[in-house]
Amino acid sequence: MTSKRWSALRQDVAMAGDAGNAVVETAILAPVFIIFLAGLLVTMRVVHGSAVVAQAAADAARQASIARTAGQARADATASATHTLHDRGLHCAPSVRLDLSGFHRPVGQAATVSARVTCVIQLSDLALTWMPGSRTVTKTHRSPIDPYRATR
Repeated sequence: MTSKRWSALRQDVAMAGDAGNAVVETAILAPVFIIFLAGLLVTMRVVHGSAVVAQAAADAARQASIARTAGQARADATASATHTLHDRGLHCAPSVRLDLSGFHRPVGQAATVSARVTCVIQLSDLALTWMPGSRTVTKTHRSPIDPYRATR
């Protein structure tokens, strides 16, 4: 290659400079940005679901604590947890477990009721095939039973 041709080739390369680099940068960064957004969506779904399940457990424990009997407490707590979950937009089949042993204490003694709510949060509707399909969230809340409740 003659020096004249070599000089012309170097000049062409120098003038081309950054041509096409923006396309390459976009092709590399776009998938990274999409993965970041997908992770953010999944995190937001799990955090929101966790907060809603915690609220449902608190509502269930509160409803159980103001009931007059253990049977009424079980029905009220389950209905309250289900209503809270659906009202807050979390559609799942909740599992509500109650510790109603405080109802066996005599009226006037301090006692508590505990509600444990478990819900499977679906992630599959986010249309991300590489993300896990669901996440199980369990929250527990304890509430004091009214010591002066009437049993009749």
